[in-house]
Amino acid sequence: MSYCAKCGTTLEENNSFCPSCGTPIAPSASSAPSSPQKGSRPSGITLLTLLEGTVSLFMLLAGVGVIGISIFLGAGGWDFIPEEELAETLQQIPWVSIFTSVQIIAFTSSLLIGIGLVVLILAVIGFIMTWDLWSGKPWARTISMVLAVISILTGVFSLPGSLVSVLINIALLYYLTRPHIRAFYR
Repeated sequence: MSYCAKCGTTLEENNSFCPSCGTPIAPSASSAPSSPQKGSRPSGITLLTLLEGTVSLFMLLAGVGVIGISIFLGAGGWDFIPEEELAETLQQIPWVSIFTSVQIIAFTSSLLIGIGLVVLILAVIGFIMTWDLWSGKPWARTISMVLAVISILTGVFSLPGSLVSVLINIALLYYLTRPHIRAFYR
């Protein structure tokens, strides 16, 4: 049994062209089930991974910044605002009033650290997605498509403000379903 050198599809003995990708088959097609050769990375995937990596880098910087601000404030950075004035201002926010027994400064610092850690985790996930999109891992394409659908569905509820985001995600979903992109992620 032979295999297409370009996409790895199993070939019949009398095939002149690969039934999957259309590549001409040489009479001495490889009979060893070697791993299929991936084509060159599509330029759209290169752009997509560069954008994903850039967003992940900004998320990493934001997470470190939020944690740094929280540490600064927890170590006495609140001293320039009188605690009574800060407590009075924060008590005007309805959901903060349930924390009357918790010191406002400690609560705020802890909340900022939590937010910073979540942003750092999302940045690390973004870097993993970037690398695996770049490397042609099939699961990265699938996750990108799922996230695009979720973004489209949530963006529809914020129209017209999220129109650009919805259109970008529709274009991304369309692009990731093109045959040459699917072939790259096999």
